[in-house]
Amino acid sequence: MTVDLLMVGCPRAQLAPCSLLAGTSVPAFVFSQFSLSWRYRMHLISLEIQGFKTFQKKTRLDFGGSRKTNLTVIVGPNGSGKSNIADAIRWCLGEQSMKQLRGKKTEDIIFSGSEGKAQAGFAEVSMTLDNTDRAMNVDYTEVVITRRVYRDGDASYLLNGKQVRLTDIQLLLAEAGIGQRTYAVIGQGMIDHVLTSSPEERKVFFDDATGVRGLQMKRHQAALKLKRSSEHLQEARMILREIEPRLSNLRRQVSRLEKRERVENDLRALERSYYNTVFWQLEDERTALQRKRKDAAEAVRLKRTELQKGDDELAAIEAEMQEENDDSKAIEAEKAYRAAQARLRAARDKKFEAERAIEIAKVRSQSSWAPLPLHAIIEEIDAITQEHDQLHATITSGGDITAISRHSESVLKKAKALKQRLIKPQPQDFTASAEQLTAIKEAEAEIEAAEHGVEEIERKLHEVRTSSKTSKSAILETQRALRRLQNDIHTLEGHVHAIDLDLARTETSLSNVKQEMREWLPADLANQLQSKKQIDTTDNPERDRDQMRRLRRELELIGGIDDGVMEEFHELEARHSYLSGQVNDLESAMLGSEKLIHGLDKDISTQNKTAFAAINKAFGMYFKLLFGGGDAALIQLRGSQNDETKVTLDRALEALAEDHLQEEADILARFEKTADFIRGIDIHATPPGKRLKSLNLLSGGERALTSIALLSAILETNPAPFVVLDEVDAALDESNTLKFAEILGKLQPLTQFIVITHNRATMEAGDKLYGVTMDGNGISNLLSVELKDFEENLTARR
Repeated sequence: MTVDLLMVGCPRAQLAPCSLLAGTSVPAFVFSQFSLSWRYRMHLISLEIQGFKTFQKKTRLDFGGSRKTNLTVIVGPNGSGKSNIADAIRWCLGEQSMKQLRGKKTEDIIFSGSEGKAQAGFAEVSMTLDNTDRAMNVDYTEVVITRRVYRDGDASYLLNGKQVRLTDIQLLLAEAGIGQRTYAVIGQGMIDHVLTSSPEERKVFFDDATGVRGLQMKRHQAALKLKRSSEHLQEARMILREIEPRLSNLRRQVSRLEKRERVENDLRALERSYYNTVFWQLEDERTALQRKRKDAAEAVRLKRTELQKGDDELAAIEAEMQEENDDSKAIEAEKAYRAAQARLRAARDKKFEAERAIEIAKVRSQSSWAPLPLHAIIEEIDAITQEHDQLHATITSGGDITAISRHSESVLKKAKALKQRLIKPQPQDFTASAEQLTAIKEAEAEIEAAEHGVEEIERKLHEVRTSSKTSKSAILETQRALRRLQNDIHTLEGHVHAIDLDLARTETSLSNVKQEMREWLPADLANQLQSKKQIDTTDNPERDRDQMRRLRRELELIGGIDDGVMEEFHELEARHSYLSGQVNDLESAMLGSEKLIHGLDKDISTQNKTAFAAINKAFGMYFKLLFGGGDAALIQLRGSQNDETKVTLDRALEALAEDHLQEEADILARFEKTADFIRGIDIHATPPGKRLKSLNLLSGGERALTSIALLSAILETNPAPFVVLDEVDAALDESNTLKFAEILGKLQPLTQFIVITHNRATMEAGDKLYGVTMDGNGISNLLSVELKDFEENLTARR
């Protein structure tokens, strides 16, 4: 019967038990029933050692490039350096503990020299592995792993000549089912260590045996990444919490600044249209009034010229009459009449100037009014409130009624004054000052007196001319014509005065508008609006003026804002956005890591369960085979069965997760606190005829057989690419050594063995034999023997 095994290099693909022992009857050997064949699988091609311990010169061990040499035996006397070969392999695989390498410090593994040889400056070990099946995830059919260390402490790892990290090497080896602490290298005394170690320490060994070490390393890296992400997340959140109040304050200021910009833009647009409209309306009105006044003044001038001509004619007539009949009374009356007319004209001019002053004051009161700012209103109200409180206190305390009355009138007066200052004055509400009203009354009184004087003089002049002998119709006609001219001139002058009032009002308004433009507008805009009429106009200037005042009050309430606020806000907002993005990325990364760990936990659990069951079954069969009966089993300790121990990687990861849970919301709890978390592995072994349960009660030979049974079960279930066994059969007697050798022979299709031994039966099972000797200089040397060639030719090659 032939069992054809497909050996694959993928660490996650578990081999089904070969059933080497299925259907056997204990204790008979049944290996003769099977003929095992192999297919290509990763194996160790060669090992090169230089400067490592007793191997001073470069030494190469060839284990067969075709994998047909599956069992290589290394022999030699005690102290010759055989175990240094196993240490060299373990060290090259990444071992960091000098204790495991039988040393105390790094210099101990470098050739220390002898009487005839100087000490080496470095130690170097290179392993060449066949990677045809791509068990290692690298694009090489042969992988050369090199480790080198110098006496000054400088060390390096090389992968096919390229420097890499120890972590990279460990991960590649774990994926291929190889590790420096696994059953791939079993040193002196380590065959018994599995039995004497604690359950949690033993779990590390079984993690390699079940092929989950690579997954556990990935899980460990994911957990570390999760922790780092959590720390970075907290740092980012802490910074965000620090900058958010400042950002919120800046955002409010920027909002006010943006509002201020909007208000300023709206105000500038209103000012442009308003002042453009009002200025040019007033300018056009002034131009029209100036033209009308010019025409009216020209009419007055013509009338005055005509009046002067009439006066000249009347004077000539009067002169002729005076020559004929000197009438002094008539002459005096004429002079008095002219003087009365002059006084009347002066009184009318005085009234015009008074009215003009009142109109200008009215225009200025309309244009210069502005509402009180809010802070001034508040101050006025506070002052009135305080006085009112004082008045109330006086009334309550029963103060003097006269003082209370005066105080009450004072409060009322201030309240009314404040009200008047808050109400925009209307043109009809304007009240002229006492001086202006007095000037008007005086001018009107003078006009009335002048008019009475003129009438009186006209009556007297009429009487004189009527009674005068010299009175003639020509004089009368001339005088009547002159009086009509004077009335026309008076009417025209009144029209000119009215135009002058309008012109003064317009020019005052225009001057006020120019003053406002200089106050509120930039100089270039003000000059532009005054130099040329613009397109922007408004159909309701009064409404726009009120709107401008409202916007200016709004700007006053907003207040001034530093222009640097916007730059600081953009910088802080960009930082906040970046940190927020980092927080989102970290949260996504943590969720991704969590999902990855969940998946790895599931893979580890499934793979561990399947492989452990197979190992447990095979362990019981091999135990019965080697002991000729008895009972042995592996027991997984879960949860509370072994909570007190704190050794394994998973336990450390759980502690890491517990610390992290204090800072993040239950990220790790969902996969760390599981009910079936495996804490350790316990071994029960009872040889036939005994009732022992504790492994400490087994003899040395029984422990060795138990360990070999366990190792054989593991190799059958999950064979490593190669296994180095350093004198694991030292405690066996001759009968059990034969059993051990036969087991090795039958397991050769599954794995490659490199066995260091003193037992002849083990040597006879080998395909290739290396002899290790030591010369007088303390340097180990090799003698290579192909046993097939030795059988055929009785020769050995050095």
